[in-house]
Amino acid sequence: MSTTTRTEPIVKKLALNAPVGKAFDHFTKNIHLWWPMATHSLSLEDAATIVFEAAPGGRVYEIEKSGKKREWGRVSECEPPRRLVFSWVLEAPDKETEVDVQFDDQGGGKTMLTLTHRGWDKRPDGEEWRGKYNQGWDGVLAAYQQGLA
Repeated sequence: MSTTTRTEPIVKKLALNAPVGKAFDHFTKNIHLWWPMATHSLSLEDAATIVFEAAPGGRVYEIEKSGKKREWGRVSECEPPRRLVFSWVLEAPDKETEVDVQFDDQGGGKTMLTLTHRGWDKRPDGEEWRGKYNQGWDGVLAAYQQGLA
């Protein structure tokens, strides 16, 4: 009898002091302002900016100082201002995972952001990388939340 290992998704929740539309726009339109490119990008110190094309088929990518574009993923679902689903490939389609971000209106100008990063079982090194991303998302989302204030 064989058993299948199921690597659980990463789930992060943030209570935001911002209306849902502002939270959504900050995640997409302002990603270049809050994403910690120096530590969380393919190009590191050579990264100039990040673009999030918030539409089905849109790309998420960084642009190096030289102008070279480096793809992070593709948007599969976009329901402004409630939900984004995008692949996470970082130029390695064979190691693709998926990120699902939901923005739930809590009333009174507050939003609950829930980020789910799943698909670790598709990767041979999924358990290892899940651990790294679990920590990595904490810093990235802290920068997002700080930039939203």
